[in-house]
Amino acid sequence: MENRFFYVKDYTNPAPEKATKNILYENERTNGVIWVIPPGEELPAHYHPDTDDVWVILQGKGEYFMGKGKTRTIEAGMVIPAEKTDVHGVKNTGDELLVFAAVSAPMPSVMIKEE
Repeated sequence: MENRFFYVKDYTNPAPEKATKNILYENERTNGVIWVIPPGEELPAHYHPDTDDVWVILQGKGEYFMGKGKTRTIEAGMVIPAEKTDVHGVKNTGDELLVFAAVSAPMPSVMIKEE
C-alpha cells in the first residue's frame, strides 16, 4: 500500500455538498473508507449479502437505519458493526458534518438498497 496514513481533515475541508465516500484503500480482502455526510443528507438503508461493515463514528450525529423502519441515534465515539445482511444506513440529523470511517470485508462488497 503506497499510503498508510490519512488525515480526516483532508476529506472534510472543503465540506462536500452531498454524502461522499472516500476510498482510502481497497484490495481483494478488505477496504477502508471515510464517509462524509453533510447536514440533512443520507447514506440510504442498504445491506451487503456477503460482507461485514464496521463503522467508527468520528464526528457529528445522525439517525442510523436498522431496517424495517427501525432507527437509532448515533454520535461521535460510537463503533457500529453490521454483519452481512444487516441493514444499515444513516441520515445526518445534526448541524455539522457526520464523518465516519468504515472497514468492510471480505471483498467484493455488493450494496443492495433496502426496499
